[in-house]
Amino acid sequence: MQLLDKLKTFYINTFTQQVNRTKVLFDHHFFMNKYYLHKTASCEELASMLNISNTELDQVVSKHYAIGFEPLRDMYRFKHFWDEFTNPLNADLPVQSVIAFCGFSSNQEFNNLIADHKEVSKHILKKNFL
Repeated sequence: MQLLDKLKTFYINTFTQQVNRTKVLFDHHFFMNKYYLHKTASCEELASMLNISNTELDQVVSKHYAIGFEPLRDMYRFKHFWDEFTNPLNADLPVQSVIAFCGFSSNQEFNNLIADHKEVSKHILKKNFL
């Protein structure tokens, strides 16, 4: 596995432009390492970790995902929540525990997300239960 990672790094550094490298780096940490599940996940923190400016990170996210960092983070947190909430292994867990596992710092933060995206929430419920 280390050899594969080294080959990927070599390829990225040699054959891709800086913008593409930043996107690959972002994708690796945001999606593969599930950065969005960190309670402190923010554009500023991730930009600092990736050694790029907030503006560069915003540009990469906007260009490739057509939304800002926070909506992307919230979307993936909610998707993760839904997967965990509907997983039979978690049937005996309180909802508050599942919310906490999904990167939300409080139940209120989760409630605010749901309140701000009522139509999307309805669509998810209809798709899965009707």
